[in-house]
Amino acid sequence: MANVSIASNSSVYSGVISDEVPRLQRDISRLREQISSGTRVNRPSDDPTSFAMAERMKSLGSELARREDSIASARTFVDRTQQELDGLADLFTKAREDGVRAADDTRSDEDRSAIARELRSLKDEAVDRMNARQDGEYIFAGNRTDTQPFDADGTASDDAPINGSLNAIDGDRTRPIGKNQDLTVNVSGKELAQYGPGTTPGGNPETITGALDDLIKAVDPADNSSPSGPPDPSIEDGLKEVEDALDHVIAKGSQAGTIGRRLSTAQEQIEAASLEANERRSDAEDTDLATAISELQQRQTQLQAAFQATSSSQQTSLLNFL
Repeated sequence: MANVSIASNSSVYSGVISDEVPRLQRDISRLREQISSGTRVNRPSDDPTSFAMAERMKSLGSELARREDSIASARTFVDRTQQELDGLADLFTKAREDGVRAADDTRSDEDRSAIARELRSLKDEAVDRMNARQDGEYIFAGNRTDTQPFDADGTASDDAPINGSLNAIDGDRTRPIGKNQDLTVNVSGKELAQYGPGTTPGGNPETITGALDDLIKAVDPADNSSPSGPPDPSIEDGLKEVEDALDHVIAKGSQAGTIGRRLSTAQEQIEAASLEANERRSDAEDTDLATAISELQQRQTQLQAAFQATSSSQQTSLLNFL
C-alpha cells in the first residue's frame, strides 16, 4: 500500500510540474519577443489598457505629423511671400529715389526721359514679383492659385475666372495649425495691389502699379495726356503716391512676418505635443530591456529546474512500481 501511495503522490507532483512547463515556455517566448521587438505590448492580450493607450498616442502622433507637414509647407509659402514683398519694397524705394532725382530743377528733359525708362523697368520687375509662384502656384492670386493674377500693365488679369476684377483675387488660403484652429497664410492679390481708401480720377481703385504709372507719366516729358484727358500729375504728386505705395508694401511685408511668427509658434507647440505623445506611447508599450532580460533568465532557470524535477519524478515513480 505504501508503494501505491508514493506512486500516486509522485504522479500528482509530476502532473503539477508538467503543467508548469508550458506556462514557463510561453513566458520565455513572450519575453524573447519583447526583447527582440523592443516592445512590451505587441497585441491587446498583452496588456489591454497599455495597448489602448499606445494606439491612441500613435493616432495622435500621426495627426500631429500631418499638421506639422502642413505647417512646413505653409512656412515655405509664407517665406516666399515675404521674399517677394521685401523685393517689392526695394523696388518702390528705388522708384522713390528716382522720383526725388527727377524732381530736381536742374534735370534736363533727357535726364527725365532716362529716369522714366528706369521707372518703367522697375514697374516691370514689380509686376513680375506680383505674379511670383511657389511650387507652381501663384502667391498673390488669392485662392485662384492656378491663374496668373496680374497682366503686364499691373492690372487684374483679364483671363477667366479673374476677368479684370481685383475682387476675384481676394480669397484666403488657410492651413490648420491646431485643434479646430486655422490660419490665413496668404496676402491676397487685392490686398497687395490696392492701397488707400481713394480712387483715381478715372474712378479706378488706387493701386501700387498705378502709383508707378503716375510717377512715370509725371517724369517723362514725352508722356503727355491728350488735351481732353485729365491733367498729368506733378512729379511731387506722383512721388507722394509712390511713397504711400511703399508704406503699403512694407505693411504687407509686416503682415507676412506676423503670419510667419504664428506658424513658428504653432510648429513649436506641435513639436512639443509630438514629443509628449511619443513619450506616453513609449511608457505604455516599450520594453524595459534590463527587466525583461532578468525575467527571461529567471524563467529559463525555472524551466530547467522543472525539466529536472519532472525527470526525477518519473524515475521515482517507475521504481515504486517495480
